This record gives sequence, C-alpha cells and structure tokens, in this order.
Amino acid sequence: MRPVNEARLARIKKISGILRGICKAFLVYCVLGFLVMVRFLVGSRQMPISFPGGGRAVYWQSYNGVAIIVSALTDRERVVLAVILALSWAVMFNCGYQLHRLMGSYSRGEVFTTKSAGQIRKWGIACVLWGVVNFGWMLAPHVIANASKKQPGEGLSLVVNGLVVVAISWFMEMASEMREEQDLII
Repeated sequence: MRPVNEARLARIKKISGILRGICKAFLVYCVLGFLVMVRFLVGSRQMPISFPGGGRAVYWQSYNGVAIIVSALTDRERVVLAVILALSWAVMFNCGYQLHRLMGSYSRGEVFTTKSAGQIRKWGIACVLWGVVNFGWMLAPHVIANASKKQPGEGLSLVVNGLVVVAISWFMEMASEMREEQDLII
C-alpha cells in the first residue's frame, strides 16, 4: 500500500475509534433515558408538581413535542405509553448499536468489505425504523391522551434518509464484491 493510503487508513482507524466511543456514550444514554422514563411513568402519581398555566400535575414533553400529562393517565394508558417508549428507546439503541458495529469494522481497517457494506445496510434499516417510530409518535396522543401540535410527516425524513443509506450499502456491497473478484483475477 502506498504511504499516502496508509496514512489515510490510519486516520480512518483513529476517527472511527473516536466515533465508536461516542456511540458507546449514546448507548448508555439510551439505557439511562429509558430507565428514567419508566421511573417517571411508575412514580408520577406520587410526584405532582406545579406547571405554568396553573394546577398541579406531572407534565412531560417528549423529545419530539408530544405533550402528555402523565399524572392524569389511567393504568391502561400508562401501559400503552410504556410500550411506545420501550419501542422508541429500543429503536434508538439499535440505531446506535449498528453504527457502533460499523465504526468497529472501520477502526480495524475493514472499510470496503462486504461485511461493512452489510453493516451499513443494517444501520440504514435501523434509521428507517427510527423514522417510523418518530412518525408513530404523531399518533400516540390520539391513543393515549392529548393531541399533538407537531406537523404531520415528522418521521418521514428519517425514513427517507434510512432508505438512502440502505441503497448506498447495496452499492458498496456490489462494489466490494467486484473488487474482491478483481483481486482474485490479478
């Protein structure tokens, strides 16, 4: 390998290692965020607080603007919200995990391989699922409690981005197979 390419590969490995560490922090954030939300759902009846506009209620606003007064929810509505939250955090965790695995491959120098192209595809699918779940949050208030103020189509941009990543991974997989075939011929 030429010295210039060796230097580039070394930079890819270094930056991928740093990004892998950031992904680990994101995975910890997902686990802690889920635990905090579950604790909040379970303990919200014992923790009424005042909020602007008067009254005493536990008020929570999710990461994408779905406003729910948790202390007013019935047990059935809490279970539905817990399932939606579990799905949301699980999909976010999966997206971070797939990116973590991809950065692990890159940090080992496995950049243009069939394995890394497949990992990019898994990451793209995780992004699509994250967009679908974000889109589902638009429907959550109708299932649970209050109406949302968000505009329709919030999660669709993530779905489109995820599909683009899946297509790119498909191209990369074909290119890596062509390269492997070429290496065998030479």
